[in-house]
Amino acid sequence: MTTRDEIMALMQPLAPALLQGDADALQTLELQASDRPFRGLALLGPAQATAGGALPLVLLVQKSSLRGWEVNEGTNLVLAAFDPDTGALQVAPALVDPKDVEFPPPDLTRPPRPPASAERTVMTRAYHFDAARQLALPPTSGPLVMYALAYDWVSNGVPVLRTGGAPQPAAAGPGAAAGAGVAIEPPPATAAGRLPSYEPTRHHPPLPENGVTFKFEPLRGGGQAILGSYAKPATATERLAVPQAVATGSGPRQVVAVVHVALALVAHDSTRPTIAHWQVPVYGAAPVAVGQRISGQFAIDLGAWAAAPGAAPRSAYLFIGERLAGPQPLATPAP
Repeated sequence: MTTRDEIMALMQPLAPALLQGDADALQTLELQASDRPFRGLALLGPAQATAGGALPLVLLVQKSSLRGWEVNEGTNLVLAAFDPDTGALQVAPALVDPKDVEFPPPDLTRPPRPPASAERTVMTRAYHFDAARQLALPPTSGPLVMYALAYDWVSNGVPVLRTGGAPQPAAAGPGAAAGAGVAIEPPPATAAGRLPSYEPTRHHPPLPENGVTFKFEPLRGGGQAILGSYAKPATATERLAVPQAVATGSGPRQVVAVVHVALALVAHDSTRPTIAHWQVPVYGAAPVAVGQRISGQFAIDLGAWAAAPGAAPRSAYLFIGERLAGPQPLATPAP
């Protein structure tokens, strides 16, 4: 099987023409990639773009005809932009006009399931997008990491530095940064022994070397919690120049940095993910320097918004810095 890195290497010689939306280059990429047994999403973008101008992306999709029937691109393909400085996650349908998402045509029906042989039929397609227009990005400077999501498939992340505009304003609070999905305010701090908590437990996944990992854990009283573990180099926007003393359920602690995290729950046949934004405190004994490794854990009750009865199957993605974890399936607990 051809790896995504090999597909990205295939795209590089054509990159200037691809990012300009050249039709011949897009067709050449499709023809070259169709000879490679690759299944998934590969995303190409510029290292830098002008704030207020276009932000071109090229997405290569290769899938079986059966996958095309199961996860239709028109009703599942989403572009996402994550700002690692502020934690803002913006999403938008990649191929469908947002008005059509809000007011879908009536009587849409899925065609009959194709035969099993459709798994052997491969479709390869290259798309060109202006992500700035598609996502209605504000004309501000700063870093973004771009992704494409298709329910339970995700592309590589593409870091892009936007320059020439006003600085991106800092998020006013954990729920201040909203995307084009359904933004959710995080739960407030609760009494000792209640969620959210930022202490390690035996249920948490192990700390990664760099990045984030997470899982869902059923709660004794019903519902589910998301348990995450992360490690990353501290950035200037995360570190606190002066550590801040806080009271926690485990006693007084000192916060030395705040990490921005975003969660997206992507439902099958929906281009409007449910989005939550959180600010996770990093505990420590002394101030941290830019580039110093910081790490920690968090446990947050997803609440009724993430476990509504009758919801479609969902895949969860967790964004932190320039890293993404997921997909993780989120099952709806039985009522």
